[in-house]
Amino acid sequence: MTLRFLIFLLISNYVDSARILCVFQMPAVSHQRVFQPIWRELSLRGHEVIVVTPKPLKDPSLVNLTEIDVGGSNNELIQRHGFQFFMNKQNGIHTKIPKIFNMHYDFAEAILKNDQFIKIYNNTEENFDVVIAQTYISPILYSLAAKFRAPLIGVSSMGAYIGSHFAMGNPNPPSLYSEMFLPYNGRLTFYERLKSSLYYAFVRFYRHFVILPKSDELARRYLGNDLPYMGEIEGNMSLLLLSTNPFLSPPRPTIPTIISLESIHVKPVEALPRDLQTFLDESKEGVVYFSLGSNVQSINIPERVRNILVESFAELPYKILWKFESDTLPNQPKNVIIKKWLPQKDVLAHPNVKVFLSQCGLQSTEEAVSRAVPIVAIPFIADQEMNAKRLSEDLGVAIHLDFVTFTKEQLTAAIIEVAENPKYKKNMERLRDLWTDQPMKALDRAMWWIEYVIRHKGTKHLRSPTADISWIEYLLLDVIAVVVFTFYAFIQIIKLIFRLIFKKNSQKNKQS
Repeated sequence: MTLRFLIFLLISNYVDSARILCVFQMPAVSHQRVFQPIWRELSLRGHEVIVVTPKPLKDPSLVNLTEIDVGGSNNELIQRHGFQFFMNKQNGIHTKIPKIFNMHYDFAEAILKNDQFIKIYNNTEENFDVVIAQTYISPILYSLAAKFRAPLIGVSSMGAYIGSHFAMGNPNPPSLYSEMFLPYNGRLTFYERLKSSLYYAFVRFYRHFVILPKSDELARRYLGNDLPYMGEIEGNMSLLLLSTNPFLSPPRPTIPTIISLESIHVKPVEALPRDLQTFLDESKEGVVYFSLGSNVQSINIPERVRNILVESFAELPYKILWKFESDTLPNQPKNVIIKKWLPQKDVLAHPNVKVFLSQCGLQSTEEAVSRAVPIVAIPFIADQEMNAKRLSEDLGVAIHLDFVTFTKEQLTAAIIEVAENPKYKKNMERLRDLWTDQPMKALDRAMWWIEYVIRHKGTKHLRSPTADISWIEYLLLDVIAVVVFTFYAFIQIIKLIFRLIFKKNSQKNKQS
């Protein structure tokens, strides 16, 4: 028997084994890397784990883990939907939100149509102690918890979508906190508060009248009509695990069942492939590492942006290591090396890497912080803009460029400034020290809370009272309506009294 299997046997003697269903639909490497440590550790702790995922671990040493691979269908879907529409800043948020939901409706249907998974959720003898589902934007797959009458735990690879705050009753005043699709930072201006409030009202309306009814209909189509309404299922979430921290996300009050999982995917440095190690070792002049992550990808950016990058790189006194998802790069400069995939966390750990040219996705940002590499930020979608502003304006570890308007000269100057000015490196080292100074590792925190939910069969005793009142009550619209009506009635009564007095005085004047 292997050492790992002996450890498993030892753990299983001390830990009550639970049956756990995990469903993680988003076919993006950055998202799944947050979830993989969770289901791996649950398996190692002696729990029987079934995972539906587009990125299985395929680790034969995890003897009590079953992985259902939905990568084929969901990868095809993300290619069909694409990210070009979301990268266009001319497209308003009110048009992007419906398209994101449509993509996630398709993800959910692809999972619920999977033949292997159908055998599980249609088996009346199946039971689970907890269901762990990816929380991004659509609540459809939360219905599996209701199907199996198990507590629901949500896990997000970023901060919570505003709808999750609504459902769990977590304070989310639009005057204070920007949403991931509204990339504001710091104290909001009047215009930003106005836009944030309008977005807040739009989401309230859109969720109530469109999202929840559509999600409910899809869930019932596959899982049957014996389910609570989708809004009730979502509101009964026992725990929400978020990959957030008080450095990129402003400190905020949260209910007890929202738990931070900062840098959960970041692993210790591992050896680089020999050719990559040689390239980095020999690049004494310094290296700029450039990657736009697993979602945006360099081959999808506008041609104007790619031309600016190529022209700027050719003028830099550094080597460039570019994650480029094609075999050829038009007009590739001599100092640029391209590779379709790179071990990012290990590349960033090399001392010759001076700058990380990044889209500022959360997982990439966490890896940069863990390796103390300053950033030139070119954000494109979702929370990237908000992250870039926070890193540049508040933390002083980055320079933020707008991919729509930036020029070759601005890009070149930004890279040289970050590479040569020691303040960016020092600020990043300080941020790393603050970031990692935690009472316990994020994975250990996640395990404790997941097993807490299993032990107590949910967290009803920690439920926010805000989750049990309507949005009309929460926003005090009924109170405001009564106050306005009362004030209006009072004014009308006063006007009537004055009118009567005036009329009486007029009659007296006529008689006299």
